[in-house]
Amino acid sequence: MKSYKKHDPSAAIACVMTLIAVATVFMTQSIFLEISQSFAMEMGQARFAFSIASLFYATTFFFIAPIVDTVNLPRLAIAGIALLAMAIFSASLVSRFSLFLVAMAMVGTGAALVPGAMFPYMTLIAPANKTGTYVGSIVASGTLGIVFGRVVLGIMTANFGWRASFRLLALGLVVLGITAAVLLIKNRRETPTLRETLGQRYRTTVKLMVRPEIMSLLGAGFLLFFGFLGMVTFLTYRLVAPPFNCSAGEVGWISLAGLTAIVAPFAGTLSQKQGVLKVMVPGLIICLAGIQLMGWSHSIVVITLGVLLLFLGVYCCQPLLFILVGQRVPRTLLGNASSLYILFCIGGGSLSSILLGPAWDAWAWPGITLICSISLAGSLVLLLGATARQAGSRAQSCNEMVTSPEISMEKPVISKPPKLIPEVSPPA
Repeated sequence: MKSYKKHDPSAAIACVMTLIAVATVFMTQSIFLEISQSFAMEMGQARFAFSIASLFYATTFFFIAPIVDTVNLPRLAIAGIALLAMAIFSASLVSRFSLFLVAMAMVGTGAALVPGAMFPYMTLIAPANKTGTYVGSIVASGTLGIVFGRVVLGIMTANFGWRASFRLLALGLVVLGITAAVLLIKNRRETPTLRETLGQRYRTTVKLMVRPEIMSLLGAGFLLFFGFLGMVTFLTYRLVAPPFNCSAGEVGWISLAGLTAIVAPFAGTLSQKQGVLKVMVPGLIICLAGIQLMGWSHSIVVITLGVLLLFLGVYCCQPLLFILVGQRVPRTLLGNASSLYILFCIGGGSLSSILLGPAWDAWAWPGITLICSISLAGSLVLLLGATARQAGSRAQSCNEMVTSPEISMEKPVISKPPKLIPEVSPPA
């Protein structure tokens, strides 16, 4: 993969593109009621609009992981924006829910191309002493995309209807794509050639994924987002039902509490000074506290505070998990690593919207709260296990160096060179 110059303007554009792309995946979460009414079906089925979009979003990362290190990253992201615009506009025209789901699958695929390209791009253009800040910025953009999708689409739907809102969003994507093309593609860059076959690169990705230390961190991300997005997804069902009976706009405004995700860049900077665990462990505890407030309170104010804490805690952790994964892979595999990381995180969130459906039917909101709490606790266990394993490996390596017979701890004896005596010529 080519290295990009630090002054490349894509740093800011990458964040905007990522924010909008992620927003399209989550935009249906606050309008389940309106979607169900539009297609004349039960509201419980409307969540599959998000499930399909997020599932295709997650799985696309696996398929692009082996090639993302070999393509022009800005152009890949712009292609994703173009696909998004076409898919969202098409979704606004269909009259059957099955066709709407097909459009949502295209949305998920197109959306994945943007952060799939921009995440490794940001790590390449980041100065060495600001990696945490740059990674935190792109992660925060993705997080704000979740909030943006829920808030803005909810408010727009309350005022214009979801179909008109989708068409306006498609128009905005066209403008964003043209702007990105003008600012990012200033000159021709040669597309890197594949040194391995596609099959070999997929095998490399699988080998990377199954390494124990990588798998533990990916599993921690999976469980983190299973609990996080499980709560956020089913919060809509909780709020539109009695005793709250919230509208799409009101659900959107409550979701605005998720703006605490802007903590992500600061979490990355703080971790470089204090250490990763000193930031992540408190972050996960904050997540658990937020879930308890959301789960057991009957007050909108307290639930909103819980949403605030949940987003705050999650995005103290997510950028640092990505940094930990990146530290364990070669620089040439950063694209693979970032794609796998997003696959596991969003894959966990996507599966939560599907697998927690029966739990909602059987135990309603308390059941969702309990399962998501257990998921976050599991994430904490995996994180501690991964860091403990790394510490143990380092200690073992140090012991092997000290006890190696080839390395003597005694002070070496240095022989002094013989004193040179100048040759004296005999007298004449």
